[in-house]
Amino acid sequence: MQKYRRIFLFLCLCLFFSAPVQAAGNNALEALETLRRGFAGINDFTADVVQEKQLALMKKKMVSKGQVRFKKPDLFFMELLAPHASRLTLRANVMTLWLPEQGEIQRVVLPPENGLDKWLAYLDKPVSEAPEGVDLKAEQKNNIWTLRVSPLKKTGMKELQLSFDMKGQISRIVIAENNGDRTDIKFSNLRRNVGLKDKDLVQDSVNRLTP
Repeated sequence: MQKYRRIFLFLCLCLFFSAPVQAAGNNALEALETLRRGFAGINDFTADVVQEKQLALMKKKMVSKGQVRFKKPDLFFMELLAPHASRLTLRANVMTLWLPEQGEIQRVVLPPENGLDKWLAYLDKPVSEAPEGVDLKAEQKNNIWTLRVSPLKKTGMKELQLSFDMKGQISRIVIAENNGDRTDIKFSNLRRNVGLKDKDLVQDSVNRLTP
């Protein structure tokens, strides 16, 4: 279950625009609003990804290539290829993960308030204050924003780092965990509003959810 938790962690924190209750530096708010505007203009997208996972107990990195697809209002699909294969589909608050190496399918029903559609609803509002429960730092260099998100309460995650351009297009996500594990996801060949259908995210993965 660790793998799906880490993937969902990055999904939730990419879309963490929850009830604003605390102040943040102007740079962080500007970065947040840049990210929000860029995502608000997307109906769907597809992108290639390279994931590098460094476990604290291992010296060698685990590298996987794959693809992500997203379609509003509530569909997300991520596939990583062998040698560390997995396929994840998230529709609203129902998550399905296939781990072909283990011959295992995991289905998890999340609380309705944690559904993808609920998180996306926050993107409709301009950012004026920081989200609750996180410390934010941001810097801009060569037209690239780097936003660092750290939970104020101790959780499994130590820091989430997002890199994106001035149009809000994400190029990299780094997740550092308190146990020393680190996941680095790089995006390329991102295509917005290509007209994805539900079957491009759901039917394709359902057909292959048989080890």
